[in-house]
Amino acid sequence: MSGKDPVKAVIVHCCHLMAQKGLIAGTEGNVSARARDGGVWMTPSNLNKGEVTEEVLVRVDFDGEVIEGDRQPTSERFMHLEFYKQRPGVNGVAHGHPVFSTAYAAAQRKLPKNILPELIATIGDVALVPYGTPSGPKLAAQVAPHIGSHNAFLLQNHGSICCGETVLQAYQRLEVVEAFAKTCWAAEAIGGVKPVSAEAIADLPAPSFA
Repeated sequence: MSGKDPVKAVIVHCCHLMAQKGLIAGTEGNVSARARDGGVWMTPSNLNKGEVTEEVLVRVDFDGEVIEGDRQPTSERFMHLEFYKQRPGVNGVAHGHPVFSTAYAAAQRKLPKNILPELIATIGDVALVPYGTPSGPKLAAQVAPHIGSHNAFLLQNHGSICCGETVLQAYQRLEVVEAFAKTCWAAEAIGGVKPVSAEAIADLPAPSFA
């Protein structure tokens, strides 16, 4: 049994941060992490992330079947599982509905590319994923083609999702992308964002997609 898996405490911490920082509302959003003993720990369905505890987390296999836990796992588990199947280096995924990121997603507008050096070097381009029905395999199928070359994603008419080498990194990327979306929104009032030069980009490290 995986009851003592330390990653469970980090999932809970990230869930509480998402609720505190307004990256979700109500029972929105979901967080997952690769389990020490196989499969993936996930948040349960229909629970406010500010109320998540280690005891309510659910461990599923890579087909989405419950291995451990008494609750129903998030209905968006197939989207999470796609990250772990495609990228061995991904150990955490965080999905939320942050206001500014979701505004771009609802407008079906891609976030501008090559604007902030920190984002270029640590996250890379933010993918704009075509709409897929939430809570099922259709959304996972839409995200799948983008996973190998992106760490952050806007889901059209839905929200945003990020992956990372740890679940904490996935959460932090979700927060950074939201701050970037807010910056882009504010920049519209003074003429819009302007990309850095190709020469400046060449001086930056490339983000990892392990």
